[in-house]
Amino acid sequence: MSTQTLDPSTLPALAEQRPKHPWRKKTPRFTVSVILAVVLPAVVIVFLWQTSTIPTPVLMVACYLPLQLVASALAALATRGRRGIADSIVIVSAIGATVFSLVVLLSLLGSLAVRGWKALSPSFIFQNNVYISPSTPLDYGGIGHAILGTALIVFLASLVAVPIGIATAIYITEVRGRAVPYVRFFVQSMSGVPSVVAGLFILTTLIVTGALTQSALAGGLAYAILMLPTVARTAEEVLRLVPDELRTGALALGSTRARTVFRVVLPAARTGIVTAIILGIARIIGETAPLLLAAGNSDQTILNPTGSPVASLPTYIFNNVALPYPDAVTRAWGAALALMILVAVLFTLARVLSRGRLGR
Repeated sequence: MSTQTLDPSTLPALAEQRPKHPWRKKTPRFTVSVILAVVLPAVVIVFLWQTSTIPTPVLMVACYLPLQLVASALAALATRGRRGIADSIVIVSAIGATVFSLVVLLSLLGSLAVRGWKALSPSFIFQNNVYISPSTPLDYGGIGHAILGTALIVFLASLVAVPIGIATAIYITEVRGRAVPYVRFFVQSMSGVPSVVAGLFILTTLIVTGALTQSALAGGLAYAILMLPTVARTAEEVLRLVPDELRTGALALGSTRARTVFRVVLPAARTGIVTAIILGIARIIGETAPLLLAAGNSDQTILNPTGSPVASLPTYIFNNVALPYPDAVTRAWGAALALMILVAVLFTLARVLSRGRLGR
């Protein structure tokens, strides 16, 4: 029996002959089909856009996407047979949904930037509206009082929601009592509470009864109702990520359960808990309805949490955008841009912290 040996010098030649992507057969027919599937719908839509009065969003959604689906399905049928039709439809639908979402997001951000940038200035950030009328030029007045009022309301809401939310997460993940299913159901139910309901609850139970007036404290309590489920659920997920070895090791060394929670589990999850707090703040900072009912509005800088109504960025936007004065509407766009920047900073900070490892 004879054996044949392979000459090593022939290996490079064999490697060159091997196709890099044998599953891709780029024939001229395939290339022409792909080009036609991409170009023909675009040409038809451009023609309709130039010759018809159909609005551009309707044209893109009602005409371009169906044409693209049909063209892609025909191209797949011509090149790969019936098996390629479903793949082409899924790919085109996914790309269309992605592009549509990006267009909506970019148009929103573009509108905020173009219309709100005119109002942004140092004086707009730091001044209040004590001596300002709706027709006053943009050089005077600002959102300084609204920024301070928003910060005060969010701070008061955090004082209420953060301890209760973390305690709820500890009860669910560490104590694991009999009421855990009911507590979890209650927290999940609170996540779906409309913001106006939270404001109405504070209005009817505290303000109408005379226990409080419209103030930062009342607005903070309304915000706390909305912030609590976000903090509790996020903190619960973070505490579940703490390895059980840390708990069992601390208990094996003679530590009590409470000491283990406060000295081992919470320090190990401190980065995630901070992220939960930031996400809770980002969840509530743009809500308008609770503050309209519970906090009211003011043109002055109010730092007393219980004395009188207080301004906030959402109510500032709501009150100015409805006025029939261009400068007032521009101020509303400027406040909306400032609020969007603040929310973006909070989400970015939460994203950065969530990428970090659990604290030691």
